[in-house]
Amino acid sequence: MGGEPRGCTANPGARCGSRPRGRQRDDERGPRRDEVAMSKDIQAVYFDLDDTLCAYWAASRKALRQTFEEAHLPVSADDAMDAWRAVFATFSEEVRRDPWYRHYLESGEPTRTEHLRRTLERIAPDHAHKAEPMSRRYAELRLQYLELFPDAKPVLDALRGKYRLGLITNGPADVQRSEIETLGIEGYFDHILIEGEMQIGKPAKEVFEKASSKWNCEPSQMLFVGNSFDHDVLGAKSAGWQALWMNKEGAPVPDDAPFQPDGIIQDLCGVLDYLGIERSSLSTR
Repeated sequence: MGGEPRGCTANPGARCGSRPRGRQRDDERGPRRDEVAMSKDIQAVYFDLDDTLCAYWAASRKALRQTFEEAHLPVSADDAMDAWRAVFATFSEEVRRDPWYRHYLESGEPTRTEHLRRTLERIAPDHAHKAEPMSRRYAELRLQYLELFPDAKPVLDALRGKYRLGLITNGPADVQRSEIETLGIEGYFDHILIEGEMQIGKPAKEVFEKASSKWNCEPSQMLFVGNSFDHDVLGAKSAGWQALWMNKEGAPVPDDAPFQPDGIIQDLCGVLDYLGIERSSLSTR
């Protein structure tokens, strides 16, 4: 979240959509070859951004810890991180409602700063005045540490020219645009939808319908790849799309899930497997 909640868990080390409950299904090892025939009709492939194409939470944790260490607080960085998570547990829901949500859509700064201010009030009230400069420093470091997963560009290269490629990402307009620019991936995508720019985000059905209508495609011809079960898988499936769940941690599909993912993958190369594209086609650059 980083003061910009994305519908993730309260633990910045946990992956969005991971659930402790549910039974491990036999097909959770990834898409089967007999699924490939169905996937042949795919016309467009859309991706989530944070923790699907890039390691957002890893950058967030590293940046947040460094920010606390540089602030010379009267508590340890570990204690500060714990307090930050505790604030996340309640503030992340509050941010999804007005008046915070209106500010959040345009810029990550107000909610990021407020999150840090509330954290400092818990652990070091005399240092609460540092929230604004700490917020700026945290945002700077987080962007500095943000990296694509190693297989992101090779997989996008393999798909480019074969499918329409799109990106659907939740988050403030300025933050998500900065991430896309920093990662150097804008040129890969024919269509980019950002919650802050649309004023609505995943898992809303309208978001996915907007993407389908862009290409005049049937929903079943659209494929979404994302790491959040609730926002990405359920959002896409509710709109009639095919959906691959990026599930690196091996979390079970919830027993009460209204939809099942069409495939569960451990890395982005799993997208190629699902589409019947040989991994040998990957570039090595």
